[in-house]
Amino acid sequence: MQIAYFKRHQENNIYHYFKVVGGPGKTKNGYQEVLNFLNDTPLISIEYNDLSQLTGTWCQYEVGLPISREEYEAAFQLATKGNFEII
Repeated sequence: MQIAYFKRHQENNIYHYFKVVGGPGKTKNGYQEVLNFLNDTPLISIEYNDLSQLTGTWCQYEVGLPISREEYEAAFQLATKGNFEII
C-alpha cells in the first residue's frame, strides 16, 4: 500500500498532520493517522476508509500540502512528548 504525508492549515500557525495509507480513491483497508494540534492537549486519531461513503482518506491529496515523512515524524514526536489523547 502507498503511504503519503500531508498537512492542512487550520488557523494561525496550526496544522493538522496526516499519514495516509492506501492509495487514490476509497482503497480497501485504507486509513489515515491524524495529528490534531487545535487543543491544548494534542489529539491523535485513526480514520478508516468507508467504502459506502463518497470520499476516502486519500481526499487529503486534494486539499493537503504534501510533506516529507521526516516532517510528519517530527510532528508526531511533538504530539506525543507530553500528554495527548487518542480518539
